[in-house]
Order: sequence, then structure tokens, then C-alpha cells
Amino acid sequence: KKINKKLKILGVTVLTSFSDQSLKKTGHTKSINNLVVHQAKLAKSVGLDGIVCSVKEVKLIKKICKNMEIITPGIRLPGDNVQDQNKNRIASPKSAFKNGATGIVIGRSITQGSIKKNFKKLIKSLN
Repeated sequence: KKINKKLKILGVTVLTSFSDQSLKKTGHTKSINNLVVHQAKLAKSVGLDGIVCSVKEVKLIKKICKNMEIITPGIRLPGDNVQDQNKNRIASPKSAFKNGATGIVIGRSITQGSIKKNFKKLIKSLN
């Protein structure tokens, strides 16, 4: 931060492609929600600027990480394919912000096809 005052360091909780079952296959014994809460507390205790979590966990995180950035990946525009994401851990941009996210990560919903049309669809979905 001495070099770049705008630099923000974020911690990732649990990938949005994971389910409780796939998380257990990696050796974790906690549920996704319990692990996300644990990771959020850890991120706060070490002074991170924010965390990355699924839209489904934002409300849990906001209670722990007051005044921290909460970035949500797994964002899909209405009608878009789930693809490699866990269908229970994705959401629309509007839903992400409504739940309290401060920022979103949206990839293929913008980059696949006409980027111009996709941006218009994104703006329309936020209104």
C-alpha cells in the first residue's frame, strides 16, 4: 500500500463452483456456510480489505465484515447458462447488489456473443 494507496487485498472464501459435497471431497469437514464464516472472520482479523464470496453468503458476511468490500463472482445475466458454476451459488447482478455486494465478477455473460448487446442487457437487468 506504500506503492499504491488504491491497492486492495481480498481473500477468497469458497469457490462458487463448489457444493457441500464437492467441498467434502477436498478434505473439508465444514459446510460451505460454516467455512465461509470462518474464512470471513480470518480475513477480518488479518486486516484484509474485503472478501470474495457467493451471493448466497453475502448476508452472513455483512454481519462479520462491516466496512469491508464484498465481491461476488458467479454472476449470470437473466437467462444465461449456469455453465461450470454450482447452480445454487450463482445469481443475477441485481440480486448480488440487493443482498449487499459492493462489487461483482461477471465474465462469460458479457464476453460471449455481442459484448455491446450484453452490456445493454446488464444495464437493463440492474434497473
